[in-house]
Amino acid sequence: MTSVAKLDPTESDFDRVIAEAQQLEKSIIIVWTASWCRKCIYLKPKLEKLAADYHGRLRFHCVDVNNVPHKLVTRAGVTKMPTIQLWKDSKKQAEVIGGHKAYLVINEVREMIENEDTL
Repeated sequence: MTSVAKLDPTESDFDRVIAEAQQLEKSIIIVWTASWCRKCIYLKPKLEKLAADYHGRLRFHCVDVNNVPHKLVTRAGVTKMPTIQLWKDSKKQAEVIGGHKAYLVINEVREMIENEDTL
């Protein structure tokens, strides 16, 4: 992904990314996907465009649940793919579970980002 950094973290790597965002006083988006997930594949270019639209304001990170410890997936509260989470101040503040039409998912993610200042 061009504007979305691929992240295959251990728990300590994940904690580091979250802590760096807090130090910079920035929110981040974590996109939880799976290589076998058709909706994830379909949403990928749309999320890349969204990441480009918000470049400089937010960082987007993509995590394939098949490449990270299951404990991390559980800790993040991910049960379905795709799950798009907004993290701020080292905490998950909001999420969108993308089990419906792509344009609705993108609209919900955009709304989540636009409302991040109120979180």
